[in-house]
Amino acid sequence: MKTVSVDLRSYRGETPNERHAFVQIVLPVAGHLKIDVCGLQERLSRTKGVLVHRHTSHTQMSIVPNLSLIVDLDEQTISDQILDRFSSNPFIELSPRTKKLAQYMHDMMQAGERDAKAGQAWAPILVASLGDENPDVISRVSVLKALVEIDPFMPWSLERMADHADISASRLHAVFREKFDETPHVWLSDIRMKKICTLLADTSLPIAQIADAAGFSDQTALTRAMKKAKGVTPAVYRREFSVLPQ
Repeated sequence: MKTVSVDLRSYRGETPNERHAFVQIVLPVAGHLKIDVCGLQERLSRTKGVLVHRHTSHTQMSIVPNLSLIVDLDEQTISDQILDRFSSNPFIELSPRTKKLAQYMHDMMQAGERDAKAGQAWAPILVASLGDENPDVISRVSVLKALVEIDPFMPWSLERMADHADISASRLHAVFREKFDETPHVWLSDIRMKKICTLLADTSLPIAQIADAAGFSDQTALTRAMKKAKGVTPAVYRREFSVLPQ
């Protein structure tokens, strides 16, 4: 399998007994389902997930609508500490941070973003959240920055970013000024502009579509922002840096 595979999956009825050659994390984002892992049974919900070790027998059953985030990982990508923590009891009482991370990936996938690179970047953050119960402020802000960089076009308001970092908006602003010498708004604008430039250079997406995805009111608004940030219009940037045949 790939190092990381992330999927959204619904279960209905009872699945046959399964064993995988990889570790599987199941995080419900809607509804609930029952799971049996080597005779240990639990009801999974948005507050409880499970880490199924490789080659471990398990079955799922549900009679109600449900949707779960399924994360498959090679065992060597997970620390011994995390594997040991869930060796005798595979069920996870989901922390607020883990729930937010699960909802983040769910929202991204529901919006049609299924980029494998996003899963590769997000999965280690998720796994770390299972073991690091009280990360410090700088660690939380670093995780926030990593999440924004995965998909900067998500509707990241200052309040939403602060919520992901578990701090107030004013504290987030102060941390950015103190540690990174810029405001969250300026940093976010720069990250979004980098993605815009990547899309202009690496894809043939219409400029109007890129403007819409990036949250601009129209192509004209993107043109004004790019001229201010880069000194050129989107069309000129694409002509100069596109890797595709013109």
